[in-house]
Amino acid sequence: MAILLQSDTFAQEKVWDIMRYNSVRNIFLFIVLFAFTACVEPGNYRMRDRYIVTTRSLYMRSAPSTVSEIMGTFGQGDTIVAVASDKYWIMVRNGYATGYVSTDYLKKIEYPNTPKILKSLEKLANWHKWYFWVLAIALLMLWVLVEESVVKAKQLLKKRFDFNVKEIVVSYVTFFVAGLLSGIIYLYWKDYFIESITKGISANNFGTDIVTIAVWVQLSLLAISILYDYLGSIFKTGLRFGTLLTVFDAIQGILIFGVTFFLVIALSYYAIAFLTVFFTARFIHVVYQNGARPKFKK
Repeated sequence: MAILLQSDTFAQEKVWDIMRYNSVRNIFLFIVLFAFTACVEPGNYRMRDRYIVTTRSLYMRSAPSTVSEIMGTFGQGDTIVAVASDKYWIMVRNGYATGYVSTDYLKKIEYPNTPKILKSLEKLANWHKWYFWVLAIALLMLWVLVEESVVKAKQLLKKRFDFNVKEIVVSYVTFFVAGLLSGIIYLYWKDYFIESITKGISANNFGTDIVTIAVWVQLSLLAISILYDYLGSIFKTGLRFGTLLTVFDAIQGILIFGVTFFLVIALSYYAIAFLTVFFTARFIHVVYQNGARPKFKK
């Protein structure tokens, strides 16, 4: 009887081990599958359809019907950007109002030209190609290398001139968040992104919306965080060294933004998940090193 009980226990443990192994394997496969399905197909960035008005006046209506209320008017030659569309009607925004116009009096036009630097970036962000993975790893290593160099430079200045540095660099966080948001905007509203960097946000004549507001918020937070870090560095180290340390932080922040943006437009949500963990670990490391006392050689 004891032998039978031992054999049953052994069998149960074996079954449990197999089930646990299969569960871990299935979870791993699910993560891998999600990672690759979340990746964007190279060059597949969403842009809104654009039309030019071909009639003298075109009514914007409250509903996709010729008997619905007239909310506004477009003139011949006006450019209209579709929020959504079907065969007969497109949804548009005019200022803060949203309405519908008939496609019978519209002619579709080309998307905005992508600047050369962004075209080159899109070509490099092709995760099907081996050179993308080499470049991605090299950029992450460069991130760590520059970060460590900045930390060592601060430690050297702290040791030589006997002052404290600002431990928490807020601009690192804002550069990182701006990189994430800019990458997401590029994935889903590429034309907004192009117009913002080529014409300026004030040139957006399609009405204030969440994307434009997001770009404004990013720029405002970056300016505020850099100023905050600059004033904090001056308070701790004086004008000369505070300015120098802020320049170091700005260089690191720009690198963080660039690497984050590049990986997000290539790998989408997979990059967001990975970079959030990576950035958090590196940020904690920087805060610890900034607060550590420099080691003096005996």
